[in-house]
Amino acid sequence: MMQQKSPGSSQGAAREKPIIERRAFARLELPATAFALDVNGNDLGRVVETSGGGLMLRPASPWARLALTKDQQLVITVVEPASDNKTELNVEVRYLTLDSIGLRFL
Repeated sequence: MMQQKSPGSSQGAAREKPIIERRAFARLELPATAFALDVNGNDLGRVVETSGGGLMLRPASPWARLALTKDQQLVITVVEPASDNKTELNVEVRYLTLDSIGLRFL
């Protein structure tokens, strides 16, 4: 007589697919004061996260979000007032939602 394996047996666990992390870079939260400007000096929003691949903004206003389109390439300046550091970056808009803008470094 054959013995049946219970659902919690090691065979069931071996068949489970491993979780695969799709992100190539870890996300880092930034100080609340860092913000991004477009080439005309318009405030696009606060930089809330960055990684080796891009960054995420919280839009400064509805205009900031509506002025951008998916796949648009632009030059932004990230300003960190505490250190008076300004960094110019070439980016591409990857996604737009009501409360976030995703940008990829070019």
